[in-house]
Amino acid sequence: MEMVEAVAKLGSVSAAANALGLSQPALTQGLQSIEAELGVKLFSRGQRGLEPTVFIRPILSHIDTLRVSLVETVRELQGKEQPAHDNLLRVSAGIRSCKLWVNPALAALRRSDPEIEVIVDSELLRFYDRLINGEVDLGVTLVDLVPESSRRIIIEPLGQWRVLFVCRPDHPLADQTNLTLSQLRAFPLAGHYNYPVVLRLFNEENGDFGRLDIPEGWPTVDASSDSLESLVDAVSGQDCLAIVPGSAVARELEEGRLKALHIAGNTQFFIKLVLVYARDKTPSKALARFIEAMKAIEAARASDD
Repeated sequence: MEMVEAVAKLGSVSAAANALGLSQPALTQGLQSIEAELGVKLFSRGQRGLEPTVFIRPILSHIDTLRVSLVETVRELQGKEQPAHDNLLRVSAGIRSCKLWVNPALAALRRSDPEIEVIVDSELLRFYDRLINGEVDLGVTLVDLVPESSRRIIIEPLGQWRVLFVCRPDHPLADQTNLTLSQLRAFPLAGHYNYPVVLRLFNEENGDFGRLDIPEGWPTVDASSDSLESLVDAVSGQDCLAIVPGSAVARELEEGRLKALHIAGNTQFFIKLVLVYARDKTPSKALARFIEAMKAIEAARASDD
């Protein structure tokens, strides 16, 4: 089910395989086995790549329930041997956040303490409620999705990205300024940096937004953002848009291969990702060490940037 979820969210087998740490043939074989067992086709190949069929929705709706059951089962088993659950950590993070911070932090912890167990899920829909209810211990999320006034959580900065909307120089929007949301949505998005910026854009233009249902109806292209080169190629070759870290495409902008768009008078947006955990309980050894490892990885990443 995690394979199905990753392909549905990322739109391609190659991107999903990279995010899950699998080979593309292994993921393809896994999907084929799932479809054979269920007796239905979960994806069809359309003009934009793999497109979910009607059978995807019931699977995605049950993934959360299965994850909660798994967490409760692990907690029960751990409780028989280790009542404090000191070595068990439950993390909620998006697929890309896992790639940048969670997975390297987990690898570092396991090298120093193989007994630490981490359960990771990428379902952020009910993250705050799940954190307060004790279903997860830690989250990596966009600061805009966290209640500003809550006294029940601790929020620590993780990283800030300066991101741009970019297109190819001969794109119909290339020479326009103060672009509106409706103008942007006339063209598909490419890549996986999109979601946090789309949230910010809707919030600034409309003053309000729904929970995680904003991108619905915004078309996408089948382009992987696992490498900057593939993303640049996609945007350079067709009339689509991409949202990328500004520093990542500085050379392409300077050479004229890409052009930054002016959105409502601004060419860039800043998004902030944060670590969030509950205030009303003492952090376990696993949680405290995991937070420190995440901070160290972000400091190294920021220094490289």
